[in-house]
Amino acid sequence: MKKLTLVAIAALLFALCTMPLIAQTKATVKVLGVWGGQELDVFNEAVKPFTERTGIKVDFEGSRDIDAILTARIQGGNSPDIALLTGPGKMIELAQAKKLVDLTQVLDMKAYAKNYNAGWKDLGSVDGKLYGLFLKAAVKGLIWYNPKTLKAMGIAELPKTWDDLLALSRKIAASGTAPWSLGIESGGASGWAGTDWLEDIFLRMYGPQLYQDWYNGKVSWTSPEMKKVWQEWGKIVADPAMAYGGKEYINSTNFGAAGNPLFANPPKAVFHHQASFITGFFVDQNPGVKAGADFDFFGFPAIDAQYAKAVEGAGDICVVLKNNAQTKAFMEYMASAEFQSYWAAGTGALATNRNVSLTFYPDPLIKRAADILNKAEIVVFDASDMMKPEMNAAFWTAIVSYVDNPANLDGILAGLEKVRKDVYKVK
Repeated sequence: MKKLTLVAIAALLFALCTMPLIAQTKATVKVLGVWGGQELDVFNEAVKPFTERTGIKVDFEGSRDIDAILTARIQGGNSPDIALLTGPGKMIELAQAKKLVDLTQVLDMKAYAKNYNAGWKDLGSVDGKLYGLFLKAAVKGLIWYNPKTLKAMGIAELPKTWDDLLALSRKIAASGTAPWSLGIESGGASGWAGTDWLEDIFLRMYGPQLYQDWYNGKVSWTSPEMKKVWQEWGKIVADPAMAYGGKEYINSTNFGAAGNPLFANPPKAVFHHQASFITGFFVDQNPGVKAGADFDFFGFPAIDAQYAKAVEGAGDICVVLKNNAQTKAFMEYMASAEFQSYWAAGTGALATNRNVSLTFYPDPLIKRAADILNKAEIVVFDASDMMKPEMNAAFWTAIVSYVDNPANLDGILAGLEKVRKDVYKVK
């Protein structure tokens, strides 16, 4: 946590210079979110200066099954003050049900307009009203590797197309080393890391319009186009020679630990697919590894050339269910560059507040990821996070089932199609 200590000092100095004094109180803000492990450590560190200045305590409850728990809490009249969601899907549902507070009643909107790009406001809005504050973002679809491993294998050129990547993967597999390491375990959210693969393939095969139709429930899961996407991923995940440890390892390994085989001696795998936030896990779980020297990335390769510069992004979004003085104070703090500097330094997440200095990012790779997000010609949000919660949950489960038994793909897709028809009222 040394880097967090440095950030805490810098953030405190920043706060003293820029933040107004807030009267001390003994109030508590109740927050429900998905964070645990490293992310929760960073959150707790970021909360300390807020509590010290205001006296407001932050009571955080974490669960990977946040959608179900939040729904139950609302129905039982015991909702938290604030909920931290993994994407806009649940936010849209709650806003349409009139369960959320319009953030124009909570935030200083002049400061918000100054500190946030319009795109974040659009993604956080429902029917023209702002309900969601994006706290941190990530670029998805990055392919991570150990440069030393590629050099030792004599691989001098990175693949530029999906076909090139598959050909290189087969060559590596023939040498006796697994080309890929995957892990999709994540408690109640197990499978989400696999949905990212399908989203990246779908986007680069069919483009942003059909991608949007997909998460809006307008594309059949049993269509030839959809089956083709799963089959392409199956060329890696369904081939025991292509994925380290096979299906048992994939389904039992937490997403945060899935990149570790890249750093074994000798290496147990060569490539790992994950978003920009994964660097924090690399460093924490493999002491001594350094960005650039021990891990680097390239973007997800092109499938259809016209969508070669497409990028998938994701982010955690904050919504308010109870509007009170302590909630307002904490929301203003979370919207600040001070709070988000902790995420940049502690997890490698990309700040949504554009006033967070690049000096807070832990390494040049994260700065490069931010540059990719800023310069992308096509940017879409994580499709599964945009789906209705029931569809999203079924998608996660389907990923686990497919890894376990790829031969049952038709049955898995038929099950997803049934959920689509039920959830989106398709005849």
